[in-house]
Order: sequence, then structure tokens, then C-alpha cells
Amino acid sequence: MNKKLAALALACALVPAVAMASEKPPTSDKMVNDYNKYMVVYTSPTERIYADADTIERDPVSAGEMPVIRATLYAEIYKSPLTWPDYGNYKMVDYILQYDTAVGADQYGSVIKYKILNKLEGAFTPDGKAAPYNGTVKEDANAAEEIYMSLYRVSKTSY
Repeated sequence: MNKKLAALALACALVPAVAMASEKPPTSDKMVNDYNKYMVVYTSPTERIYADADTIERDPVSAGEMPVIRATLYAEIYKSPLTWPDYGNYKMVDYILQYDTAVGADQYGSVIKYKILNKLEGAFTPDGKAAPYNGTVKEDANAAEEIYMSLYRVSKTSY
């Protein structure tokens, strides 16, 4: 009986993992062309970050407080250095990083401070295939401000 319960518990634990693993990450072309689902929330010379519109949520807060906003973000990391063939062949993206992100803001007097927490969920080639990633996860305060403002404008409070 204990073996059956253990097997059932293991099977139940694997169902969400299998379901999540079967979700195919978006390709670079999909994010560029499906602007109703993938919104640009940040750009820099080295990357372009999209938010999956279906995942954006604001935590409920009391009046006068600023909410934490959660979303799945996809960062297109550009090749470095870019060459003319990269531009000409639309091969500018080196890889895509998928993040589970929470970004928040606190006001201290007249100053607002922003904080972003990124959990790397996966790395992919521009066509959506799994790729190794040996870099680091950036948590840039300047990016946090722009991402917070962009997500706030399109988010709804979760209940």
C-alpha cells in the first residue's frame, strides 16, 4: 500500500513538471510579430525584453502603497558584435532568456526606489530550442524602473 501511495505521489508531482515542460517557448519572430501577447517592456543596446501579457499580475495593496508586479519575461540577447550579415539575414538575436520576474517599487519621501528579482527559467535559441546558458542573471536598477513602469501600465490587480 505504501508503495502505491508513493508512486501516486510521485506521479502527481511529475504532472505539473511535464505540463510546464511541454509549453513551447516563443521564438524571436513570434515575439516581434504577436504584439498583443508579447509587449516590449525594456530595450538596451544589448537586449530587448518582452512581457507575456497573459502572465502579468499586480499584487493587491492598500491605498498609498505601490504593488509588486509579477510576469514572465523573455529577454532577446543580441549578438556581440553585430555584423552586416546579422542585420541582413535577421540573425541579430543570439539567444532568448526566460525569467519568472517580480518587480517592485517603494517611495521614500519624494524618491521612488525600484527592485527587480529575476529567476532564470530557461535559455533558448531564437527559434525556440533549448540552449545552454553560462552567463549571469542581471538585476539592473535602471532596467527595473522602466520595466516596472511598463508593466504597471498594462497590469491588473490579482485577487
